[in-house]
Amino acid sequence: MYHSKKTWLDKAVDPLKIDELVAQASVSPNVARLLVQRGLETPAQATAFLEAADMPFHDPFLFQDMEKVVSRIKEAADQGEMILIYGDYDVDGVSSAAILWHALTEIGAMAECYIPNRFTEGYGPNEAAFRWAVEEGFGLIITVDCGISGIKEAAVLKELGVDLIITDHHEAKDVLPDAYAMIHPGVDNNYPFSKLAGAGVAFKVAQALLERVPTELLDLAVLGTIADLVPLVDENRLLATKGIEALNASERPGILALRQVCSLTEDELTEESVGFAFGPRINAAGRLDSAMPALEMLLAETLEEAVVLANQLDQQNKQRQDIVKQIAEEATALVEEKYLEDRVLVVDADNWNPGVVGIVASRLVEKYHRPVIMLCHDVEKGTAKGSGRSIAAFDLFAELTLCEDILPHFGGHPAAAGMTLSSDDVVSLRERLNAQAAKLPDEAFIATIEIDLRLHVSDVSIGLIEEIGRLAPFGMGNPAPRIVIEDAKIRDMKRIGRDLTHLKALLSDGTSELDGIGFGFGDAVDEISLLAEVSLMGSLNINEWNGFRKPQLMIQDLAVADYQLFDYRGGKKPLTDIFELPQEQTTLVAFSDETKQKYAERPLNGSIQENIVFLDLPETEEAFLPYLKQAERIYCAFKDEGYYFEAIPSREDFKHYFNYFAKCPREELRIGLVRLSKTRKWSKRSINFMHSVFSELDFLVTMEDGLPGVNPDAEKRDLTEAATYKRHEERQRLEQQYIYSSLAQLKERFDTLVEAAKQEEMTWSSNSI
Repeated sequence: MYHSKKTWLDKAVDPLKIDELVAQASVSPNVARLLVQRGLETPAQATAFLEAADMPFHDPFLFQDMEKVVSRIKEAADQGEMILIYGDYDVDGVSSAAILWHALTEIGAMAECYIPNRFTEGYGPNEAAFRWAVEEGFGLIITVDCGISGIKEAAVLKELGVDLIITDHHEAKDVLPDAYAMIHPGVDNNYPFSKLAGAGVAFKVAQALLERVPTELLDLAVLGTIADLVPLVDENRLLATKGIEALNASERPGILALRQVCSLTEDELTEESVGFAFGPRINAAGRLDSAMPALEMLLAETLEEAVVLANQLDQQNKQRQDIVKQIAEEATALVEEKYLEDRVLVVDADNWNPGVVGIVASRLVEKYHRPVIMLCHDVEKGTAKGSGRSIAAFDLFAELTLCEDILPHFGGHPAAAGMTLSSDDVVSLRERLNAQAAKLPDEAFIATIEIDLRLHVSDVSIGLIEEIGRLAPFGMGNPAPRIVIEDAKIRDMKRIGRDLTHLKALLSDGTSELDGIGFGFGDAVDEISLLAEVSLMGSLNINEWNGFRKPQLMIQDLAVADYQLFDYRGGKKPLTDIFELPQEQTTLVAFSDETKQKYAERPLNGSIQENIVFLDLPETEEAFLPYLKQAERIYCAFKDEGYYFEAIPSREDFKHYFNYFAKCPREELRIGLVRLSKTRKWSKRSINFMHSVFSELDFLVTMEDGLPGVNPDAEKRDLTEAATYKRHEERQRLEQQYIYSSLAQLKERFDTLVEAAKQEEMTWSSNSI
């Protein structure tokens, strides 16, 4: 067996609704199923979703304060007031600032951007920055991707006589900042869509200011929309769809520079390009230092300038990866040592980089399926700053709100949040969040994942993948369909990657083949037998290389439902691999005294675990059965005892051997036996075998002189009645079936044994009831 990391759940759908979409929306059954699973059940809903690129943008003036915002900005532009765009240090904040800067400068406003430093200022508005802005002569401050939690800062700015316009999308508290105006889709009930990213909100302000849809800014808007993981539905889907088109056509120096450092110059950009190539590099600046280089790259006027900055971001991203790896190892060790029983993992240390702990928190959520908060202590200030990530059942923002008395500064969403608190309150935060999580059922902490389609290898084609691609772009709220490939055979499997932590597999169902790539699944090479039937969960894409296009499964999880058999016979693999298996999960089985003595220093024949290692062959097959009832992995390390290639002496040999003792003079027995063995070409083992058989049948007995002789009173018996004869025949059969068989034949033999063991278990269970 190989247990999946998560429990796979099939989405329930109404087959009649699928049939309706197939008939009326001109889609395939698979696409219809995917649409219904996403709640798009009518032909009108399906058509609107699939043709999102044709839908119009919502009217930006549906925001209650948009008229007021446009009027105030234009007034500032007309009067020559300096406008400060106050952003955030992630992709959404940086792209939001770039969008608004372009819009303001187009209408003739004098605008500058300010991105706070994560390490010295933290997230969102801060009083020192606002006071600096006033001293510098800025008459209007506009926040992008932040501001909704800046109640105190808004009050300070109002006291100083400077107007504040907040544009944000983060979760709002019960009390809102006292700002001149506010554009927030989650607060303003007049706007028809509440899930815009910060970049989407900035785009709406730009749309209103310019009195048109600013298509030239779509390549920026898509960066924040995808990277900030907002649901890609409604207007976000429109922004993503048109934004990806704009990215591919973009001549913006910053975008071209990113393509260059990401080696995507010839590729068509997709949502994955933003999420896994552009996003991490733009984020890297703010995670390690100031985010201003990222903004400067997006605003660069020449390719040369942008490339220099993009290379800087690329180097910072590599540094970030190394830091994340180190912190992840340290945090995991802390969890395993101190917090493994906690429902909410609040992990803290003095020397962690607060810019990357959110990434590590996400990894720990993936590993433990529990809410995670990673905190970094500032010893001089006596504060702890960090980020949290959560699971679906635990609304992190709402639960943190209940701890607001010890959280002077926090903000975020149900799934993610950032916070600063006194180091003295970390223990209290941990205790309170765990108490709050105690109300959740145990099932909430079991990792599950919903499956969209179950297919076989032969069902997968480029045509199918292109059909599924009609639902793209994929992201939050519209995830890439999760496909399970069932009952696949592994034709080949190997580790790949610089550190050999990834998996490449060739899958087959006997008629077709499919490539599979699994990042982080390199260990499966040692844990999955090539004989196993595997189910693999992941997403499908088309691998294009050297002019060829072929389907490919990006593996996200895998499972083997049946027991697995691993071949270590005859020294094919070093037994050191077996001895490195976890002792608490492994039973080493030795049947013979010789093997028990050889491995006496190891724990042999202990309690039965899921890993069963057979170090030698038993006397009979039945001896296997007790170990096979619950076996998940069986390792065969049988050694050759020589029986298979040692033929049983013929009846003619037995006749000569018996007649020798009957006729040879007593004084010549020893020397005569040597001569006879050379003549008959008997080995010492053959002589011992015949002698044991005759002795067991009482044909030969020890005489008064201490030497063997013929028993005149022996009864007539067949040679095969002797225990030695029977054992030799049985050992020959066992060696043939278990040592000199192919791996496939060995698997068939164990299939029979495992089934017999299970039947024996069922019989025992029914008899005990």
